Amino acid sequence: MAEIQGGVVAADVNDDGKIELVTADTHGNVVVWTPKGDLIWEKHLKSLIPHAPTIGDVDGDGHTELVVPTISGKIHVLDGRDGSSIGRYPFITHGRVMNQVLLVDLSKQKEKKKGLTIVTTSFDGYLYLIDGPTGCADVVDIGETSYSMVLADNVDGGDDLDLIVSTMNGNVLCFSTPSPHHPLKAWRLPNQGRNNVGNRYGREGIYVTHPSRAFRDEEGKSFWVEFEIVDNYRYPSGNQGPYHVTTTLLVPGNYQGDRTIKQNQTYSLPGKHRIKLPTVGVRTSGTVLVEMVDKNGLYFSDDFSLTFHMHYYKLLKWLLVLPIILRPQGAVPLPSFSRNDD
Repeated sequence: MAEIQGGVVAADVNDDGKIELVTADTHGNVVVWTPKGDLIWEKHLKSLIPHAPTIGDVDGDGHTELVVPTISGKIHVLDGRDGSSIGRYPFITHGRVMNQVLLVDLSKQKEKKKGLTIVTTSFDGYLYLIDGPTGCADVVDIGETSYSMVLADNVDGGDDLDLIVSTMNGNVLCFSTPSPHHPLKAWRLPNQGRNNVGNRYGREGIYVTHPSRAFRDEEGKSFWVEFEIVDNYRYPSGNQGPYHVTTTLLVPGNYQGDRTIKQNQTYSLPGKHRIKLPTVGVRTSGTVLVEMVDKNGLYFSDDFSLTFHMHYYKLLKWLLVLPIILRPQGAVPLPSFSRNDD
């Protein structure tokens, strides 16, 4: 191969339940290898590939595809089984695509939609949201160029994901996915985790269930965290267990004890599981990080925030109100502070 500028992706691209290695070079070659270095297939795209491909079920047909950006402005989608091009692709932009492509599910809750959305920027100054099954795009004029991958997260607490774009002019833009044509605010996000270009949607991962991740204030000695291990690998591979799960409570500097409280568990089967974590004894905030490593060494994570003992004033309110509520209801003279005993 020629010079490789992007990282190597470790993912199951041909749906055999085993991990393959994907490389792409500056001569436009996309090559899939076994972990032992044996060639599975290769594809020549006739343009420099600046970043590693992104892996996922783009069109919702149940098979894995590779999304490959090129400096010619074309975004290729290749079948993970043999490298053949999906019929409606490549998608052509009018400038170089120099960032890693994001694959994200932008469907609303309870909406039955197959496939994923391809999100990327181009050196023509536009942000592209390409519908995976149809290849149709929603285009946003940002007037700037970007080398970095677009991030997706819920930054405003609403019901939809937001898209965060950093530009070469030093700006960070946040777009709401229902109406991406109007930037909302600037935002900084933590790292999305290792191997974040692997196939995550509908295949394998771990997430904290909605009741557990709902923002709340914990006041007891301990609290429960419920998470679900997802593993939809099919025959002949079966599931990818055992799953080594580490649950970490991170607390800020005003806590005098351990800043990280960890618990490690190993699970043989996917599904919902619960784990109990201790609370801290001071008024503070915290973050719960749930990490999973499967038998192949692939890493997945999820996290959420909560507070401890922030609502102590509720107890003070009842301490003040209860004596008034429970006092005798009959006519009782007011206490006298006079020194006159008469």
